[in-house]
Amino acid sequence: MPSITSTISRQIVTPVTIVLFVVSTVTGIMLLLHWNGNLVRFSHEWLSVGFSAIGLWHLVRNWTAFVQYFKRNVALSAFVVSIAGSLVFTAMTGTPASTGGPGAMMRAVSNAPLATVAPVFGLDADKAIQALKAANIEAQPGESLAAIGTRAGMNAVGVANILTAAKQPRPAS
Repeated sequence: MPSITSTISRQIVTPVTIVLFVVSTVTGIMLLLHWNGNLVRFSHEWLSVGFSAIGLWHLVRNWTAFVQYFKRNVALSAFVVSIAGSLVFTAMTGTPASTGGPGAMMRAVSNAPLATVAPVFGLDADKAIQALKAANIEAQPGESLAAIGTRAGMNAVGVANILTAAKQPRPAS
């Protein structure tokens, strides 16, 4: 007769782990693709915490078997490489939650009205609107780059790239 711990593990924890893995994967992909991100962000974060808790429980429960994996050079190397790769990827793609730096500048440009930020790109408001119209993007002088980009299916950086490409040459001084 199986023990209560074995029953809990196989009949309860395993199906819950499968469900949390699937939900975490699907919501993570939705966030990655910026598709209904606000709809799933909270559930993704908290259900991923639950998935992590079950993973830790599994690690503790099967610690002896895990230790045996790390006695093999290939498994140990794969572990070290994946940790290092994850840290490097996070360092390269992460954004600090600070209020200063280049991110703050881009947020300010992204959220300011087009008429205000057009000179940053060497354009006046009319030229900026024309440049966006040439890229099949409708815009008004009072709209932010973020709002224009959202409507056009891109982010504010995409709008800024279009404006940068349309920059007027500066007269010689």
